[in-house]
Amino acid sequence: MTRDAKRCMVEDCGEPVHAKGYCRRHYGQIWRKGKITDSHAYTTERPSRADAERLRALERELKKAEHMYSVVVGVEGRVRWRREVEQVRVEISKIASLVGDRSPAGAK
Repeated sequence: MTRDAKRCMVEDCGEPVHAKGYCRRHYGQIWRKGKITDSHAYTTERPSRADAERLRALERELKKAEHMYSVVVGVEGRVRWRREVEQVRVEISKIASLVGDRSPAGAK
């Protein structure tokens, strides 16, 4: 097996090495479970309850970021909070697609 020494030793994984010849994902699986559970693409399935809770938390975070954007004075502060609002909206759209038909609050 002639793998690049700086790439994960798991077949079909081209991620950089994190520890002991494995990438972060595979090393974490070995550390947590004692074995590699999947050697292919990242899974996107998560428990729906955790997704719903994460979605609610992101909606609260979005509300806070939008409020801060509206009250902050100065270009630098507004740019920072505008980026925060955009990042949270992207994350909400990802989680909302996993949860289902629930539309995220505050999404425009």
